[in-house]
Amino acid sequence: MSHAIAVESPPGPHALELRPNRSISAAGLKGFFVVMAATSLTVAGFSYAQGNVFAPVFAVLELSLLAFCLRLVWRGLNRAERIVFGEGSVDVERDRDGLVARFDPYWVRVESEPGASPTDRRRLLLTSHGRSIEVGAFLNEEERSRLEQRLKELIAARRARPVD
Repeated sequence: MSHAIAVESPPGPHALELRPNRSISAAGLKGFFVVMAATSLTVAGFSYAQGNVFAPVFAVLELSLLAFCLRLVWRGLNRAERIVFGEGSVDVERDRDGLVARFDPYWVRVESEPGASPTDRRRLLLTSHGRSIEVGAFLNEEERSRLEQRLKELIAARRARPVD
């Protein structure tokens, strides 16, 4: 499952690993591109045989644009967030940025904020002392709701533990 919500290591810190859902593997995406390229080049070759000398040029341009767009989408899905509940902090790490925010587990709150318009997705925020950071922006609504519930559970459990 590529959109794992929780990975826990029992007595020590808890970590939530967040990743976008990928509905196709890298091999599947390459296979899709090969099928599209074969189809496009076959049609372009037939059109060229019928006298359309520009068909292969347009096919190559179209395939270049398709490859560029597929690469952008794949790279956009190649991101992750990690929320680590350590002994004295709640850390939010992003794969591209490293450590983004650190909060005290006794002061951090989980807030849900509506989007700018009724059609925008709601935002899930960790806030403390006037600072906030959005988490799980790439998750769908159901996954974001589960994440919100899990974060609240982990924060409540962390607050309930005695301080050593």
